Amino acid sequence: MENGKWKSIVSKLCLVSILPIAFSATAENYQAKICYNCNETEAKSIVLSREFEPELTCYSDDIFSPDYTQSCYSQPNEVLVANASTRQIWGYRVFHNNQGSAEYELELKAQSFNVSSQARSLMNDIITEYAKLDAVIASVNKDFESPSAIFNSTANTSFASSSSKSILGTYTSSNCDENSSTAKAVRAGFDPRTITSVLDSVQADFRRRYSNPASQFTYSRFTGVNFSAGAGSVGIGGSWEFVTNNRLLVADFTSDVPGLPTNKISYNVHMQDNVIDIAVNESASRIDGIAISTLKTGTVTNTDACMLEHLNKYWEASVQSSASGGHFGDGGLTDYGRGFNFVPQPSNGGGGGSETCTWRFYNPQGEPTFTMQGPCP
Repeated sequence: MENGKWKSIVSKLCLVSILPIAFSATAENYQAKICYNCNETEAKSIVLSREFEPELTCYSDDIFSPDYTQSCYSQPNEVLVANASTRQIWGYRVFHNNQGSAEYELELKAQSFNVSSQARSLMNDIITEYAKLDAVIASVNKDFESPSAIFNSTANTSFASSSSKSILGTYTSSNCDENSSTAKAVRAGFDPRTITSVLDSVQADFRRRYSNPASQFTYSRFTGVNFSAGAGSVGIGGSWEFVTNNRLLVADFTSDVPGLPTNKISYNVHMQDNVIDIAVNESASRIDGIAISTLKTGTVTNTDACMLEHLNKYWEASVQSSASGGHFGDGGLTDYGRGFNFVPQPSNGGGGGSETCTWRFYNPQGEPTFTMQGPCP
């Protein structure tokens, strides 16, 4: 081995997925996992997973030498595991033994330590904060089980509805009632005023339950899965072992009639520095049976006219077709322009040589986001 010629060949990161947090060098900083009902043996198994394995850095001399050697090192991680049901908290120092040996000779170990009263208090406060959020979500979800005026059209008309730019004229007919299942789902997922009304309901419920929420955190952020919080010189960041579906706020408009497509919008609820916010969970939301996340992955064909019409009230669309019934890009292209409030005419779509249009929807930032094929205006 030549002195001064060691080279790094491996740098393996297996860190917990948490929001980045910064503390002073003298602070107590912990990674963490919250379980619903684990015991001490299961807690130790959790910390020995790859999620909490310390970063490993290995050095070697000339890898082509027959006397090739490798030396690996890591810094330990301090991990807390908390049982949300019993409030038991265990602390483990997770490390590799045989420091300076080859990677294959290292073994992951966990040694328990006494959790400080400050860290124990902060961990309990984190669990308590989640209990508050869960109570609010359950309460608002219960309110959504019965018809809510929040999702009616009269109270939440978007500013976009007033500006139509069709170069071929305007159409006043509609493909479905404003308060149909599909129309409500589109409104719940895309209308800024409706989404704000949902947020207002969540925030009002929280204030009603916790009128004086004196924050015990110097900073905090809680999502359905991850959390980070600090108090004094202690900081904890981590995640839940698993998350139940009741962490989502759900507005379900699906008809009770069997066989009809699902129409529901799900919202993630999170809190940062004692302020609650929501965001549409695109993977858990369905409009006319299609996940919003799926709409972004490719062209949707045979799109329901009601969905096209109501989505175009909140997102701008460019609409183009082939007069011969072909696809966009073929000869004989008809350009209906770009704007809001196009009304699809189902008699213009389908087979038999009738027109099918390509609808390109643009998000509020003007970026093309969805492409669908359906009836022309």
